[in-house]
Amino acid sequence: MKKLLVMAAVATLAICAAAADTVKDGVVSVKPGRWLWKQETSVLGIGMKEENVECLIAEEARITLSKLASDLEKGCSVDNVRPIQGGYLFKLQCTGKTKGNADATIIHSATTMKINAKGSATVGFIPAGFSMKSDAVYQGDCSAAEIAKAKERYLRENPGAAAPQ
Repeated sequence: MKKLLVMAAVATLAICAAAADTVKDGVVSVKPGRWLWKQETSVLGIGMKEENVECLIAEEARITLSKLASDLEKGCSVDNVRPIQGGYLFKLQCTGKTKGNADATIIHSATTMKINAKGSATVGFIPAGFSMKSDAVYQGDCSAAEIAKAKERYLRENPGAAAPQ
């Protein structure tokens, strides 16, 4: 679910402002429902692929880029956020378990998201090239069972949140 949250965080938004302008954070809103998520990551030239389907409830369909970054890994944040047509350009900075920086882009609509990031990370004591590409596509409504499971997880991960309707 974290990956979908990352995509949702970086997903849908009404873009206004010139590409040269920076903002403190960005907000992404996507359509709640079932999403197919595909991701390719490469570190030190070693590629990893992942694909899954997740149910995104309404409470998770709107998220800031900074929340997205911290959900990716504790210690990650965003900087130099710039709105572009259909999304954002931003710098992903991680100072926790994984240390590194990446230039990232998110392009989205209510039913699609594309994230690309390229930069460097430290693996042990070795600096390494890093790249990530992800795509998410809305697949339709979630089943009642999927919604119930997603809401249960949401409340467990957000103990102060009100019970979703």
